Amino acid sequence: MTAPLLAVDGLVKHFALSSENWFRRERPTVRAVDGVSFTLGAGETLGLVGESGCGKSTIGKLVLQLIPATAGAVRFEGRDLVDIPAAELRRLRREIQVVFQDPQGSLNPRMSVAEIVLEPLVAQGEKLTPALREYAGDLLERVGLTRAHATRHPHEFSGGQRQRIGIARAIAPKPKLIICDEAVSALDVSIQAQVINLLMDLQDEMGLSYLFIGHDLAVVRHVADRLAVMYLGRIVETGPKHTVYTAPRHPYTQALLASVPVSHPRQRRARVGVRGEIPSPLAPPPGCHFHPRCPFAQDICRNEAPPLREIAADHRVSCHFAETIVPAKG
Repeated sequence: MTAPLLAVDGLVKHFALSSENWFRRERPTVRAVDGVSFTLGAGETLGLVGESGCGKSTIGKLVLQLIPATAGAVRFEGRDLVDIPAAELRRLRREIQVVFQDPQGSLNPRMSVAEIVLEPLVAQGEKLTPALREYAGDLLERVGLTRAHATRHPHEFSGGQRQRIGIARAIAPKPKLIICDEAVSALDVSIQAQVINLLMDLQDEMGLSYLFIGHDLAVVRHVADRLAVMYLGRIVETGPKHTVYTAPRHPYTQALLASVPVSHPRQRRARVGVRGEIPSPLAPPPGCHFHPRCPFAQDICRNEAPPLREIAADHRVSCHFAETIVPAKG
């Protein structure tokens, strides 16, 4: 069996908050990521989805080593990035790049487009030679812009064009993995489709792998090969996208899919009952984090956290009753 390009094992990230109460022995802690494990193969796209605040963007930062992990391992081609020496991690950054959510805030307004696109290479010690600037023009054409754009600045472009510049920067060092952190959520729907098609074309051309982080299930369905659904810092369901979309076995996944707008005004979809609001990550419920909102919850759910277990080929669900919960028809 081929080893995965990326393997995340038992990843944990807790943020200790400052407390105004001097008599408090322990500072309150946000459990942003609470024991997450998944793999990503070469040339594959894994869609990581969930509501805002579930911890999916934190996972992206942990994979990139932008923030330190509290516990767990992040292995890229077998090397654990958590404990890797700083010099080796710097060299590996050519292999792992990122496309950010905000196409304006992620671009330096003082730099020309060519300087922005070549920034990952300059950070690795390469010089801004004429040949390298010519390479920047090649990259711009590759993402649907022109060589004439190389001397301009970010404020002269639309949101979709800025995101194309961000993608050109990400592919400049010829990486193997790109983290797409809500990469199209700030764009208009028509522009979203263009950028997604660009990402998929680049994947075919360059053999890229994507960790595609998003909350729009319709978008993620179009681009992902496999899906991982997060709730309050934990993955609750993962599997091939067709399986998860057509036969979801976790009540939270069913509720998410039921909330996706239908394409025809006369089409109806069955509602999945979900009570209350998302609990605070400062004090997540014991047992299954979803049990206060779950219509199927029983005593075992309140006392024991269900493991992420395989219920079918490559389909894993963190629910005590996954085999008996039938997907709603709509």
